[in-house]
Amino acid sequence: QQALYLIQFQKKPDSLLPYVESYLSPRAIERRQLQGIPIDEDDLPVPSAWVSELCKSGRVIGVSRWLNAALVEANSPHDLPQAPFIRCIEPFFRGNGSSSPSPRLPTTAHAVFEEFPPGGASVTDQQLSMLRIPDLHQQNLYGRGVRIAIFDAGFPGMNQIPGFQHIFAQGRFIAGYDFVSGDSIVFDDNAHGTMVASIILGRDSTRGYLGGAPEAEVILARTENALSETRQEEWNWAQAVEWADSLGAQIIQSSLGYSTFDDPSENYTYSDMNGRTAITTQAARIAAQKGLLVVTSAGNEGASPWRYVTAPADADSVLAVGAVDANGQLALFSSRGPTADGRIKPEVVAMGQGTRIIRPDGNVGSGSGTSFAAPLITSLAACLWQAKPTIPAQILRKVILESADRYSNPDTAYGYGLPNGAQALARLTALPQNSSPPTLRLYPNPTTDNLSLFLPDTSLGWYTLTLCDESGRLIFSTTYRGHTLLTLPTATWRPGIYWLHLSHHQNRKQTFQAAFIKL
Repeated sequence: QQALYLIQFQKKPDSLLPYVESYLSPRAIERRQLQGIPIDEDDLPVPSAWVSELCKSGRVIGVSRWLNAALVEANSPHDLPQAPFIRCIEPFFRGNGSSSPSPRLPTTAHAVFEEFPPGGASVTDQQLSMLRIPDLHQQNLYGRGVRIAIFDAGFPGMNQIPGFQHIFAQGRFIAGYDFVSGDSIVFDDNAHGTMVASIILGRDSTRGYLGGAPEAEVILARTENALSETRQEEWNWAQAVEWADSLGAQIIQSSLGYSTFDDPSENYTYSDMNGRTAITTQAARIAAQKGLLVVTSAGNEGASPWRYVTAPADADSVLAVGAVDANGQLALFSSRGPTADGRIKPEVVAMGQGTRIIRPDGNVGSGSGTSFAAPLITSLAACLWQAKPTIPAQILRKVILESADRYSNPDTAYGYGLPNGAQALARLTALPQNSSPPTLRLYPNPTTDNLSLFLPDTSLGWYTLTLCDESGRLIFSTTYRGHTLLTLPTATWRPGIYWLHLSHHQNRKQTFQAAFIKL
């Protein structure tokens, strides 16, 4: 019987680092430029020669540039190559599944549905008003121009339901991919994704339905197989977030979570909810570092023996969302914090009990689950980002937290509480524009083994880099591309003071100098 193995690679060669256009899309580059985020070795593709070598020994299911790893199916680890580019080989758990599996919603989405008849001015007023999203709509902020990637278990009916047709008619459906089946067919499978998407994007005047950010752009990714629960779905999630990054996504909306699996040997423990263990958590953390805002459901485990948040809600720098009812009281099922390493979780809450959704038949209903609270926070973030599109994701996250009603006294049930869209907009408007000139960054300084260099040049200019020692003797020279993070190995260099000089290829007057100490 074949098994899955996670192949961890050695450090990737950085010869491609200056040629950023060959491995990043314009939108992905633009997001990094706007937020001053370096293009680094995580962005580099895994060398195709490494992947070809693995293909000789097994079936390569997928490759991750961010995790610098590949998932391979093989008969035995002994069949895999003992190649110098492989750092280690680890068994990758795969559940056997049930002998007679039955359809189910994703881990954190055990929702109960009630029919809600048409009628009324707006059936979504309450869930939006709790976050003051209508105040943003009055400012003509509907998420226009913001690109959201939704990860879920399927999106049946979205391409036919009246409440979504404005997206397709206006060309705001960017792309879709099914990472479970390996094709581009996303308008089928489990309906959970359709209902999640409706909370953000829905607009149907005949049924009185309005989503929180109906003018946003959307990317759809099916990463979850609703018939089973295995860690391979986490791998799907990790690949999807890299794909969404390449398409220029700004927000990841994920109403999925992982803690227990069909095969108990795959189960996580609470100690694993530490912000660094689960594959989805690792990928979510890197996504945040790349300037994406990751919004994820906290989990529906509050009344279960597990109780705590599930991955990737334990990741640092994301927004994990708990659920409250229409009165602002915490839903019994909403997962609690803290993380295993003591951080506040969830960060915020939104209405996740009795939330109005559009069902796959096009009718309006209601459902409960943190899965339906998270897209409300995604909507809020999209409307705010439209107001100030140059704001970094982590500043936007901070502004949302600071607007919440429990910000001064957070806990591990409500987190920082219910955000206030009107207050968040006022805070964003008051933020000063960053007009400081780009400065050359060298770190660590003093250094021992490695020195990192970053010049935030949004023109991606080409430079000549030279290094001289105290006596002025040339030690090192290379070509440098602006906005890339270059790491120089300094372990064999003599202790002392070194001078670094950058000279622009076209504009010789555009130069930068800095000194550092080698211990």
